Amino acid sequence: MKKLLFAFLLLFFSSAYGQSQNNSNFNLNSLPANVTNQWKFHAGDDPNWADTAFNDSGWQHVDLTQEQHFLPQVRNAQISWFRLAINVSPALQNKFVALIVNQYGAAEIYFNGVLVRKVGQVGAENTREQAVRSVREPLTLQLTDAPRQYVAIRYSFNRSNMIVGYGNPVIVATFKQVEQAWDSFFDKVDFYTTRSWVSGGFMLLAILQLAIYFFNRERKVNLYLALYALMQLVTLSDGLLIPMLRSTGWATFMTVVFNIAAPLDFIFFMAMAYAFFGYVRSVYFNCLSALSFVVIIIQFIGDNAQDEHILAIFAIVCYLEIIRISVKAMREKKSGAGLFLTGIMIALLFFISFNIANFTLLQPYLLICFEVALAFLTPAIILSILLAREFAQNLIFLRSKLVEIQTLSARNLQQEIEKQQILSKQNEILEQKVTERTTELNSSLNNLKAAQNQLIQSEKMASLGELTAGIAHEIQNPLNFVNNFSEVNTEMIDELEGELKSGNVDGALAITAEIKANEQKITHHGKRADSIVKGMLQHSKANSGTKELTNINALADEYMRLSYHGLRAKDKSFNAELTVHFDKNLPQINIVQQDIGRVLLNLFNNAFYAVHEKQKGTSGDYKPEVTATTLTENGQVIIKVNDNGTGIPDAIKDKIMQPFFTTKPTGEGTGLGLSLSYDIVVKGHGGGIRVDSAEGEGSEFIVSLPIKSNS
Repeated sequence: MKKLLFAFLLLFFSSAYGQSQNNSNFNLNSLPANVTNQWKFHAGDDPNWADTAFNDSGWQHVDLTQEQHFLPQVRNAQISWFRLAINVSPALQNKFVALIVNQYGAAEIYFNGVLVRKVGQVGAENTREQAVRSVREPLTLQLTDAPRQYVAIRYSFNRSNMIVGYGNPVIVATFKQVEQAWDSFFDKVDFYTTRSWVSGGFMLLAILQLAIYFFNRERKVNLYLALYALMQLVTLSDGLLIPMLRSTGWATFMTVVFNIAAPLDFIFFMAMAYAFFGYVRSVYFNCLSALSFVVIIIQFIGDNAQDEHILAIFAIVCYLEIIRISVKAMREKKSGAGLFLTGIMIALLFFISFNIANFTLLQPYLLICFEVALAFLTPAIILSILLAREFAQNLIFLRSKLVEIQTLSARNLQQEIEKQQILSKQNEILEQKVTERTTELNSSLNNLKAAQNQLIQSEKMASLGELTAGIAHEIQNPLNFVNNFSEVNTEMIDELEGELKSGNVDGALAITAEIKANEQKITHHGKRADSIVKGMLQHSKANSGTKELTNINALADEYMRLSYHGLRAKDKSFNAELTVHFDKNLPQINIVQQDIGRVLLNLFNNAFYAVHEKQKGTSGDYKPEVTATTLTENGQVIIKVNDNGTGIPDAIKDKIMQPFFTTKPTGEGTGLGLSLSYDIVVKGHGGGIRVDSAEGEGSEFIVSLPIKSNS
């Protein structure tokens, strides 16, 4: 991606930054004078190239004010020389001039063949080279009386010794008058010294506000003010670091930090204003926050740290947003809004003045630094004053409240003494009433327990009634067969007597065969009724609560049929489809058969009741269906009872297991069925019971019983 971006920029700027073909020498006729495309370049290293007598006519002209990315022949050279032929006017011959060379590499500067300055350490190898950035200290030179004189620079490019971005030229050389150059240099020193003092102020402000925020996390305005001061400290810190950290690595690092910190500084500035006035961040704030990342990217691409036009425009827009919310705060008569707006307006004016001066160099460095300080310190100082005033007002308010509280406390203390005296008397009366009420409650509790026992007995009797109805219906079928075939045999015996009297032996034998067949059917259905009775006796003998190995499939199938026939005994018109999905490999488990049978009977009764109710209120193709499923899962036997009935509303799902809660009409249910089932499964067998239901679609009750239980 970086390569594509670089190729695009290279093509885009090639026309503006292309190599000049101007072969003219540099004419030094007046001061100051800037050198642009008069340099000659040659890759390689030869000490003789510094000599004034050397013939450089075959060297290539380059414009060293361009960035190295646009001078590939310079960038790709490990070490190279630059020569500048100067045509000195007679008025300047034998005069002293100042040469200011600004570069970010490793260089040796020669004037008329003499080495006059070293910047870093030039080397043909990476280990020998030491690239630094210049501090623009003037180099005082005495011109000779020769009409043509020479400046040569030996330069190495072994390391990445250029600041990131596309704004730093290879070499910028300027000739000035000596006094003017040194005055400008010392102004620059004073400028950075003053910036150091301003940076120190922001550092102290950041530490103070962070400390305040640490002890009061709810005051976000202190955090944003601290971050604002911290970002300002970062952007101004080169005033402290330039004299100490001159390596290009540090210069690159500081440029990266500046490119990131400068846009974020104004975002924290806006956040500080929003937090101070208590406003929710608007869409303008969010858009400017997103735009700050675009500005950061643009700065890295165009090295905006050197040319801050985009950043300045972005900052002015942020100032305008802060002015907008300050005006809004004034209209709403928020405290401190007028003073804050005044500070922002002053800061904006100085910021604009500073940028105009910085872009046009119309003002001295110290004045520019003064404008920087006012542009960025003014909002911080004013907000700090407002926060201090707010703190003082809160302190005064708290002190007044403390006095009120002390007065009220003394009054309350006297009232408490009086109340204690009254309460002591009331306690005696209350203790007597509590004793009386406790006696009444104990009596009510005993009555409630008796009523509860009666309701539990009623639930058991209701279950017994359901079970009895199912048993009666189940036995009725084989008994009907026995009665019917007995009546048929009685009639056929009469026919047999008639045949025997008439002497028709063959007819008598045929009737005898039919009677024999009927007797076999009577025997078959009699045994079926007997097996039903024996099965119920087998289940009912567990009244002692002893757990026995039980076939869950057989138990579920039997109670499903008993529940179904019990409901049909009440309503002959009711029909439903009974579906089973039993795991044939289901292991037998230790359970109290009667208790689990009661649970299954209750679940099947509820399921058949739900589909029956839905059938009564539905016309059309609705087919009631109840499904029983068994399986093993995670060391447990799972029993699922599904129906496609009315379902359970979400509002009462959490209540259905509570005692005495029922949705059935009065007289049709006690509300103890599911509560007792829960106790049997969870407390009695260490299992679980849960429900999954959708109103109008049906319900699924899931019972889980451990395969290995503590019996």
